[in-house]
Amino acid sequence: MRIFSGLLLASLALLQGCSSTQLSPTGEAVYYALQTDTTLRTWVDSCEDVSAKAKQAAYTAKQNWWQRNGAFVESADFGLAYDIIHVTDERNETGARMAMALTWQVVETAEAEVQELLNASGDKEDLCLRVLSQYNQGERDLRSQDKVYDSLVNLQRRLQRDGTDLNLKRASIEQKTGKVYGRSFYVVEKMAKRNGCAGAEVHLLKNAWPHEVYDARCPDNSYLLVRCEWGNCLVTD
Repeated sequence: MRIFSGLLLASLALLQGCSSTQLSPTGEAVYYALQTDTTLRTWVDSCEDVSAKAKQAAYTAKQNWWQRNGAFVESADFGLAYDIIHVTDERNETGARMAMALTWQVVETAEAEVQELLNASGDKEDLCLRVLSQYNQGERDLRSQDKVYDSLVNLQRRLQRDGTDLNLKRASIEQKTGKVYGRSFYVVEKMAKRNGCAGAEVHLLKNAWPHEVYDARCPDNSYLLVRCEWGNCLVTD
């Protein structure tokens, strides 16, 4: 936990302004966008098992929210990745671990928040429907937050301008080091442990962020296949 937290702070520090304790407007926008998207996906995963009605509401909310906000999430993710890769330069493992730590922390925070609310609710279906309706109807849209909207728009412009440069830089680093890292590595480790596979050897099978596929080999020689999207991971049958 201490190592992850340190890497998280290092990642966010790349987006800080003059203050050593506060994120810059860009840093706030990046974290807010990624956290909001991950929290929605956590609600979707959690509510799908509550009832058929909640499952349908989850599917609709996810589709509609992403249609309106997906471009902002993509540009926020670009902003983080671009700054990490340029600050760490060719120290691929350093940048990769920073990105892993941030992804792990965002997912951990979302899971804790959603689980706490569900555990405290006497009617999980009603809670799911109310929260998912807020996402579906636009009440939790990223553009509704004036404080981060301008920064998200600027990040979209940066993505259009520098997106190719980021891809070339990534390819160059991977070619020089011969290493490819998955952002969801720590998330998969935790999920394997939760599914009775503590101490698993985790291997990245597909690296096409935001989509990743991992193989978690358990000590008893069984294995789990885990698919991830934007850091939200599920064990597949």
